[in-house]
Amino acid sequence: MRILLAVSDGLDRLIGVAGKASAWLLVVNTVVICFDVVTRKFGFQLPGLGSTRLQELEWHFHTAIFAFWLGLTYIRNGHVRIDILSLRLSPRGRVIVEILGCLLFALPYTLLLLYGGWDFFERSWMQNESSDAPTGLPARYIIKFVLFAGIVLLLLAVLSVLCRRLAELLAPAAATEPPR
Repeated sequence: MRILLAVSDGLDRLIGVAGKASAWLLVVNTVVICFDVVTRKFGFQLPGLGSTRLQELEWHFHTAIFAFWLGLTYIRNGHVRIDILSLRLSPRGRVIVEILGCLLFALPYTLLLLYGGWDFFERSWMQNESSDAPTGLPARYIIKFVLFAGIVLLLLAVLSVLCRRLAELLAPAAATEPPR
């Protein structure tokens, strides 16, 4: 049990660092949005940094924030659930449902996303893909890699939850929720 919990705790720490570090993108994105709005309002654009690039940068930051928080949301149990079934189950039954959900749905889905996500990034990298807009951002492969990295973090989160729930199933007193 201690091994499962140690693995889960280590994964939780890694996912937490990524999530907390990416939280700073909220501040950066807010500055970019405000700058874009003000410069468009007054008709002032910095050379090479037009509104199209700023707007693309905004959605790149939104994507990074979302991607890096997926795993953190899952390990903190902040994801959307439909609890019609699990409300009627015992705590042990809920643990079993969580384990089955990880094994039957979350793991296969994230592995499929990883497979497709790597190809998505790799094609973009090989083509040196850039924005379709003439004044858009170059290096579109960067944000595609960020999506891939977010799915890796989600996979690690699923493995963390799976380890914790297995420990809880095998030794209920030993397993505890990760600190929030």
